[in-house]
Amino acid sequence: MNASQDKAVQVDSVCRRYGDVMAVDDVSFEVGHGEFVSLLGPSGCGKTTTLRMIAGFIMASDGTIRVNGRDVTYLPPEKREVGFVFQNYALWPHMTVAENVAFGLKLRKRDRAFIARKIEESLGVTGLSGYEDRLPRQLSGGQQQRVALARALAL
Repeated sequence: MNASQDKAVQVDSVCRRYGDVMAVDDVSFEVGHGEFVSLLGPSGCGKTTTLRMIAGFIMASDGTIRVNGRDVTYLPPEKREVGFVFQNYALWPHMTVAENVAFGLKLRKRDRAFIARKIEESLGVTGLSGYEDRLPRQLSGGQQQRVALARALAL
């Protein structure tokens, strides 16, 4: 494993401009495998824009984004193997917890055994084992947030 691959995410001198407005200016950081990182700052400082660039929902104006050593700067979201938890959780209200967690895996055409294992692992890590058959409306806000996290972890 080379030095670049031993980091899960590398953001190097990333910028995002909207016309004359610099939304993200020269941001650099690395996240190691197994690390849990939070971006903190005041409203409007570019936290969400930075996360959206890592996930591929917004393209960087400058800089490089690597995931597991691979340059993903200009790849679309579905080619990045990155999970993203939205602030509003974005859970499908008509799907169970298990179906919500499995959604991205099914889109990636993973086999049933793999999906079942990832559901079990993700719900276990987030403390939601036993909630597989509940609908989002049957969960507290914190539990809904953990379902969204489990969905991202499953990917």
